[in-house]
Amino acid sequence: MSEAPRPSWSIAERATVWFAGATALVVLTLGGYAAHEVRSSKRAQVEALAVEKLAELRSRFDPAEALESAGESGRTFAQRAPQFEQLVTALRASCPQNPLAARAIDPTTGKPLGQFGAVELLGGVADELEQDSPQWLSGQRVACVERLSSDVLVQFVVSGRTQHREWQRFLLVSIVLALVSGAGAWFAGRHFVRRACGYMADLARRTRAVRDSSEAVEIEAGTVPEEIEELVRALEGMLARIRAEQERTRLMTSGLAHELGSPLQNLIGETEVALMSPPEVGEDRRVLQSHLEELRDIAHAVGNLMTLVSQGRREPGRAVERFDLGAEVDLRISRERAHAQRNGITLEVEHDGALQLEGDREALWLVVSNLVANAIDYTPRGGRVKLALHGGPEGVELSVDDSGPGVPEAERERIFEPFRRGSTRTNRRAGYGLGLSIVKGAIEAQGGTIRVERSALGGARFAAKLPRSAPPPPQ
Repeated sequence: MSEAPRPSWSIAERATVWFAGATALVVLTLGGYAAHEVRSSKRAQVEALAVEKLAELRSRFDPAEALESAGESGRTFAQRAPQFEQLVTALRASCPQNPLAARAIDPTTGKPLGQFGAVELLGGVADELEQDSPQWLSGQRVACVERLSSDVLVQFVVSGRTQHREWQRFLLVSIVLALVSGAGAWFAGRHFVRRACGYMADLARRTRAVRDSSEAVEIEAGTVPEEIEELVRALEGMLARIRAEQERTRLMTSGLAHELGSPLQNLIGETEVALMSPPEVGEDRRVLQSHLEELRDIAHAVGNLMTLVSQGRREPGRAVERFDLGAEVDLRISRERAHAQRNGITLEVEHDGALQLEGDREALWLVVSNLVANAIDYTPRGGRVKLALHGGPEGVELSVDDSGPGVPEAERERIFEPFRRGSTRTNRRAGYGLGLSIVKGAIEAQGGTIRVERSALGGARFAAKLPRSAPPPPQ
């Protein structure tokens, strides 16, 4: 049954939509809040105007009580209506943007005594007005009720349509601004996001164009954002790790052919010679002894190859542990002693001080084993090899001296490269091989250093410093 195709989607399209929508929403929210505040402010402005003008009308209109106290009793509202109308007209002229009107009512009977000003504003006021405080009526009007005197109750209405239209214009501008901002964000986001995606597409194209892992992903400096440049650096780092793994694989493959080929050829050749000759007990023993030595060399080479492949990785069975390097040497140096004895070389071992370390036990033992084996291989018969361990306050100092030909100064940096052969050797072994490369890698993994110099015995001296604890692995 065929698998359904996975739906595809575009970062550019989604980012553009979200960016534009979020921008429009933010602008619309801010505009809506501002419009609400403006509306409240405009309504409060109209209410304050209504209260102010009504208070002005009350202060300037002559009430019946004042007339009675002045000896002018008997004057009805009808007689005072011209004054009332004149006052309303003056108030209306003082605020031309806000038409106003007033209705005089007999408080006793509730009958209208007259309507003044913009009388069209008074429509429906009697039905809608229910309280004395300013209140908004339909048609954007504010109404107030005030008792001017014992014989006059006034309904005062002020139009707020001008302020309402101003608020509507503000709201319209806010909406248009939100739409324009959303559209601008759409086009800007589409441009920048597509440009960024174009950088990534170009990066993908350049990455696909890398046919060899030894090549680097190249971009033009200063033409891409920092984030894309960081992605390029990450790709370059990944390719570097791939190159390192390929190099490790190449080393392992060539190492197998290099380290195992010579011993196997010797085994085959000696076995063929033994089979071609009449059987002799002594000769058979010599051949078997030679085979045993070759098999030991093969086992040692295989161990080195396994260490070379696993360097830089944390594998099961190679965990960090605490151990005494001196005790480890005393326990496991027997193979190196036998190797030295077969080659007629004196192997001296000495150690003092605290030799406790926390690190990879097998890797650090290979440091000792490979340095001693290398010294034996490059020391002529009858010579000396000396292994010394000294525990100091900062760690363990390890040195291996031999009485061989030494290491030429020009080769002292390169001998730690895999398969780098020395220019002088004294026996059948193939030179430095993988051993010193493994030594350097193991010492650096422990956080230590190693150097090559002239030995007091006349040959080479390999001196290493090992910290008590290995540094944490890189993340």
